[in-house]
Amino acid sequence: MKKTVPFLFLLILFAGGAWYFFMQTPDPVQELAPPQIAPALPAPEQQSPPLPENVEVYAETEVAPEPLPDPLPALNESDAEVKLALADITDAGAGAVAEYLVMDQIISRVVASIDSLTSRQVPVNINPIKPADDKFVIDTEGESLVLSEQNFARYDGYVDLLQTMDSGSLVTFYRSYYPLFQQAWEENGGVGSFNDRLLEVIDDLQETPDVTGPVYLFKPEAVYLFEDPELEALTAGQKVLVRMGSENAGVVKEKLTEFKQGLGQ
Repeated sequence: MKKTVPFLFLLILFAGGAWYFFMQTPDPVQELAPPQIAPALPAPEQQSPPLPENVEVYAETEVAPEPLPDPLPALNESDAEVKLALADITDAGAGAVAEYLVMDQIISRVVASIDSLTSRQVPVNINPIKPADDKFVIDTEGESLVLSEQNFARYDGYVDLLQTMDSGSLVTFYRSYYPLFQQAWEENGGVGSFNDRLLEVIDDLQETPDVTGPVYLFKPEAVYLFEDPELEALTAGQKVLVRMGSENAGVVKEKLTEFKQGLGQ
């Protein structure tokens, strides 16, 4: 702006001076004989200096413009395209995606589910992941209830599917469809950027303690609770990682780290 103002100021002064010059009545002058003008000499032909013998001349190559991305579908019509895109980034194919993923309102479910991972529980009706078929497995040690290691195997299929997904391709998928994620976030009552919320949830999941020893439970009413008050105070997403076992949780955390690093790039 500091360079623009003097330039405009000079332009206004020049325009004002020209207006003043053309609007004044000229003073009378004596007519003089027209001056004798010598005929103009022909201008010498200008020739470009010869190029050195060792200089090669290259023709300019035209750079093809990058193709515009395909328009995104409407949020409520995006399921078919999203399913195909997810199947493309996993080695397991469309069958495995259909086996573990709820196939309607995918993006809206993902957004609502991610937002709920830092709360006390994830409502079943919004979860984009189908629940495990096998029942929750409990062992006993005397009068104590212990989370069985057999229970960890219930999550093996989900973790295996996650491992087949290339993190870079997953980041590309997320960026390509981000306007739909943001729309679903706002329709779900979210404020600001969904990406900021996603990074908060990833950080929360990565802070899950690595529990390698026995996990004791108790059942005061209809559901099992962690006997350790620190574990029971964890968020819903952190509790899922504890329930799937240390090894499976480690794989999930590693994938989350790769995904977050990809977003940073």
